[in-house]
Amino acid sequence: MNNIFRNIRKQLANENKFQKYFRYAFGEVILIMLGIFMALQLQNWNEKRKEEIQFKTTLEQLYNTITDDSWYFDYATRSAQNHVNTIDLILNNNDSIPSQDLPLALWSITFISKHDYNSESLQILKDLNYNSENVEQTKLANQLQSYATLVSNKNGDNFNIVNPKIDEFLLKNNIAFPRLDIEKRYLGFTGDSTYYNKEDIENSKNLLQDKKFRAHLKSKRTQLSIYTLDFEVLHNDALAMLKLIKNYYPDVKLLFQDVGIIGTSINGFDDVGAHSTPMTQTNEDQSIWEIELYLKVGRVKFRCRDSWAVNWGGNTFPKGEASFEGSDIPVTEAGNYQIILNLTANTYEFIKLKD
Repeated sequence: MNNIFRNIRKQLANENKFQKYFRYAFGEVILIMLGIFMALQLQNWNEKRKEEIQFKTTLEQLYNTITDDSWYFDYATRSAQNHVNTIDLILNNNDSIPSQDLPLALWSITFISKHDYNSESLQILKDLNYNSENVEQTKLANQLQSYATLVSNKNGDNFNIVNPKIDEFLLKNNIAFPRLDIEKRYLGFTGDSTYYNKEDIENSKNLLQDKKFRAHLKSKRTQLSIYTLDFEVLHNDALAMLKLIKNYYPDVKLLFQDVGIIGTSINGFDDVGAHSTPMTQTNEDQSIWEIELYLKVGRVKFRCRDSWAVNWGGNTFPKGEASFEGSDIPVTEAGNYQIILNLTANTYEFIKLKD
């Protein structure tokens, strides 16, 4: 084989065609190198495209879990502030609290804790792979990591306040923990006159005269005030992260499935064996759900998967803010309604239709 090429070169040299051969060979080399370069570029483009797709896939997961976070932090902020307000009433104006509600009010201020929420976002962030050469990806990843650090740090008690043992005082004074009705668990903890008797109510009133107990109540108020501020910071930061993700990935959307409506305005709650009435997703990008339904005067809530794990309520009718774990929405007028739930804007509206 070498002899063949040697003879060809010799013949070209004898015929004074070496320059043509050299140009031809050089061109072939350039074409080969160009082909290799283009193949490498195409491979690099494909890799970056795959990385971008994977990055956006993880971002969409984070968009959904951080949305969950924002709803919980908002709920926890409002809950902690309500507990602060309850303590203020108990300490300064307990006469405004009906006597039969006093035992439950005292127990209610022990319900909130900063240790009862585990953000799924923290785990997903561990799987967020980004291209360090991509400036926009790097900036966003750093911001999300800062959010994870904030959530991790504020999920504990950074301020070492003495933990007020409100529950110990209540139990020592024979005031039992509130009732949870298995058949009506959606009502949460309750304590009416059929549960707390006159002696329980009297013990509660006497306890409010105990200086040590009042000191514990004041300490608990300070602790809950700190919780309120911390949850508010977390809520605002979660909203900021959602905005950053949306700016980078405008097509990102919520992935809720099987949203429905339930309540006494339809067929009742779970206590009578009712199930959620499924709603139709009319806008996938905005996560808007709708249904036309006849409603009686009563109460309703929205929820996912026919379960109370994820639910929304509100205080106003016919429209208002859809609050995570919010109260039952009061339906004040019977009729046929077009019901619209917007889970991106966190709003709901009941539009009455003509009969």
